[in-house]
Amino acid sequence: MRIGLLEDDLSQIELISLWADEAGDQLQSYTTGKSFREAMNRENFDLLVLDWHLPDTTGIEELDWLRDEQASSTPVIFITSRDSEESVVEALDHGADDYMVKPVRKSVTLARIKALQRRNKIRGITESQQSGVDDKPEVETFDPFEVNESERRISVNGESIRLTNKEFELAVYLFQNAGCLVSRDHLLEYIWGTRADLNTRTVDTHVSRIRSKLGINPAVGWQLSSIYQRGYRLFRVAKE
Repeated sequence: MRIGLLEDDLSQIELISLWADEAGDQLQSYTTGKSFREAMNRENFDLLVLDWHLPDTTGIEELDWLRDEQASSTPVIFITSRDSEESVVEALDHGADDYMVKPVRKSVTLARIKALQRRNKIRGITESQQSGVDDKPEVETFDPFEVNESERRISVNGESIRLTNKEFELAVYLFQNAGCLVSRDHLLEYIWGTRADLNTRTVDTHVSRIRSKLGINPAVGWQLSSIYQRGYRLFRVAKE
C-alpha cells in the first residue's frame, strides 16, 4: 500500500516511516502544504495521513482542498496532538475517515490503517459490482429530489444544492434506504469509516444540516426523523 504523510515533525516522520516499512507499505512524507499539493497532482496514494499544524497550512485546509477541489475520495487519517472533541468533530465533518491523538502506538496505528484499507477495498468492489450488474441509472429521482452520484449533486425542483462530501454521502444513503431505520453507529462506520463508540455528535450535526439545506419537511412530501437512542429514518409523507 502507498501512504502519503503530511507531517513536519521529523521524529514522527521517522517513526511512522519505520512502522510502514515493517508492515510492507511504501510511505512518502511531505513537510509543507506546498510540497504535499504538488505531489498529489502527480502521485496516487491508497491512504493519506495528515497532521493538523503545518508551517504553511493546516491539515483541515489540505483536507478541504482534497475533498472539494480535487474531488479525492482517498481515505484520510488525522494524527495530531489536538485531543478535544471539537477537533475530532471538525476533522470528521470536513471528510476525514479516522482520527488519532499523539502519541500513537504502533499496533493501533497499523490496525487502523489496515482497517481503512479493507473498508476501501470492499466499497470499491461493491461499487464495481453495482455498476456492472445492476445497471444503476445515472440520476435517481425521489420527487422533488434528484440524486446524481456521478456529479455528486442533489437537486431540489431542478435547483442544485451545495453539500459537503459527507453531507452528500449521508443524504444519498438515507434516500437509497428510505423508510428504513438506520442506526447512528452504522452511519459512523459506513459513511465516516470510524469507530461506532467515538464520542461525537457529528452524525446528528450532519442530519440537521441535510434537513435544513435540502428543505426536507412534510411540505415537500418527506420527513427525516431522529429516533431516540435508535437512529434516523427518512420517509415519505403526505404533502401538507
